Amino acid sequence: MLACRTWRLGQSRLAFSSRALALENPACRPGDRPFDLGPFACHRVPKDATPMRLDGWLYKHVCSSWDARQKLISSKQVWVMAPESSVDQHQRCVKIPRFRPQCLGKTSVKPQDFIYFPKTMSPVPKRREPLASGQLDHLLLHRVIYKDTDFIAIDKPIGWTVNPGKKVGNLHLQRLLPTLQFGMEEPPSFVHRLSTEMSGVLLLARHPAAKAYAKDMIAQRAFWQRDFWALVCGRTPKTGQVSMPLAQERLGQRNVAKPVREDDGGLPAMTEYNALRFSPLCGGLTLLSMNPYSGRYHQTRAHCAFGLRAPMLGDPIYYELSNVVGGPASDFKVRYHSAENRHERKELLGPSPRLHLHSRQLMIKTFAGKEVVITAPVPEHFARSLNALGWEDWLRRAEHRGATQSTWRREEDRDLWEALAKARVTRVDDVESESRQAEHKEVEDYVDPALSGDRRTEADVGDLEEGRSGRSHGRRSRRL
Repeated sequence: MLACRTWRLGQSRLAFSSRALALENPACRPGDRPFDLGPFACHRVPKDATPMRLDGWLYKHVCSSWDARQKLISSKQVWVMAPESSVDQHQRCVKIPRFRPQCLGKTSVKPQDFIYFPKTMSPVPKRREPLASGQLDHLLLHRVIYKDTDFIAIDKPIGWTVNPGKKVGNLHLQRLLPTLQFGMEEPPSFVHRLSTEMSGVLLLARHPAAKAYAKDMIAQRAFWQRDFWALVCGRTPKTGQVSMPLAQERLGQRNVAKPVREDDGGLPAMTEYNALRFSPLCGGLTLLSMNPYSGRYHQTRAHCAFGLRAPMLGDPIYYELSNVVGGPASDFKVRYHSAENRHERKELLGPSPRLHLHSRQLMIKTFAGKEVVITAPVPEHFARSLNALGWEDWLRRAEHRGATQSTWRREEDRDLWEALAKARVTRVDDVESESRQAEHKEVEDYVDPALSGDRRTEADVGDLEEGRSGRSHGRRSRRL
């Protein structure tokens, strides 16, 4: 009986997947000998489909759990085969797991590819809590620092991730992208990403053609020039570059980047840097301007810690790792990482400062070949540290210079101002509706005791309601 119920459940799930996906047996083509796919289902990607990552395709069509998707990929329960693969190759992969191609989450799913997955699985839509009205809905509208017909740039806030994740919750920017649509057919998409602890310029493409153009030009290293600001512990040379291959390693519950030779799996990474300011306080603090040529995981943080031997302020992970690599009795550790210097930094900048890494400037080339400079102001915690080091005047001049370099003016963008005005009206309506609900609740709380024996007359209740409505009309008139 139990086996019969399990078989029916599997058939119902397969029917659900069949309605969502067009399943196809690769042996059903003319001249091929059919074979049984067993517990797997096969889907052929349509010709007009847009290429996407394998884990994204699984999230959309097969499984909505991040852990389950990774297990399916690593255990070869999901794999991708090219269109030119023969039927014998398909049959061999279905029957013998060791013949299946090893895929990763970032494996590209292209048109006409064959995707194999367990036939009894189907995605379950996640239940998301709505954002608080008026508090976070229009956060990105106030952080737009550049806009044209193809691209939008925002000043990314600290603590927000770009894409949704396992432990992110509602604090990801992808949920807020519809507020930046501005009459386009679809919301903008991210051209690149910044880590959760970072702030600064984040570029978005307003339509697919702009995203494809940016992707192609980035691959040719002819699209942009990035400028990251970082406050590091120690003194570095005035100018130079760090060329150090990096690889991800697991450290506790998170991944870190460590220097690894290319023969052992390290990926090439290079970062140019320029020392802007230096202060001898706290054992030495240097403000660096960095231009990463490649976008490896934690590239700038790892290059500062392992390449320059000057970890970033507010980066405890790579701060400790750089000490371990330096050895127990190195001159570097005694000079910059001594207990006295660390105690002085705590007194001047606080016991646990945030990561001092900021995407300061981005220079891009538009479709017309015009160079555009986009500058993001320094965040509050970064500015406090620079002011504590005595660099107030220098920072003020730098902010003025960055504002004058920008060709886009916020007050001249009509679409943005209309969206902001609409957001304000929506917020006022929400406040008024909340106040009305609160007033009705007060009236109900006042009437209920009368029903339980309180000796108040109906006239008294009417006077109370009239007074409440009068005050609400007066408040609305003052607001208008």
